[in-house]
Amino acid sequence: MSTALYVPQIPDNLNIRFVENRIVVDRPAQEVYDWATTWSNLPKWLPMASGTEVRRGTADVPAKLGDVLLETIVPDLNEKPKLYTVVARVPGKLWTVVGRDVLDDGTLAPAMHAIATFTTFDLGDGTTLFCRLFERLVPPTEPAGPHPVEDSARIQPGLELLKAHIEGTAA
Repeated sequence: MSTALYVPQIPDNLNIRFVENRIVVDRPAQEVYDWATTWSNLPKWLPMASGTEVRRGTADVPAKLGDVLLETIVPDLNEKPKLYTVVARVPGKLWTVVGRDVLDDGTLAPAMHAIATFTTFDLGDGTTLFCRLFERLVPPTEPAGPHPVEDSARIQPGLELLKAHIEGTAA
């Protein structure tokens, strides 16, 4: 048995990479979904996010279809800010955003760069399995090998923090 949190089946030299992380939260699925899909909560748990600015929608409620967020990335990753739009939403169950890089001149990259999907599964005992799947289109100029946003070991502490916030045990 592998000790890795997630072992991708797609080789590192392809044009798409992904990482999936999961955690069980001791709260009902709707509560987990609502907290995780509220834009203002993102920097509280996601290790890559240093800040957020809601461009369409409301910061302190679950984001709706068509809502837009500008996410700034922690400086050590040397990543451009991302503009995310909610493209799929099944309240209490599934939420998907697509992101495009914001270029140095403030314009958007011509193509989508990332897809993040959050899913919640009611485990039937008052707990919820929360899953985060992040897919990234890799530019042809990027060297082969995983990028920090694709490192499940780097993301999992964020899910532990998400769990602590939702369960009310965060410091």
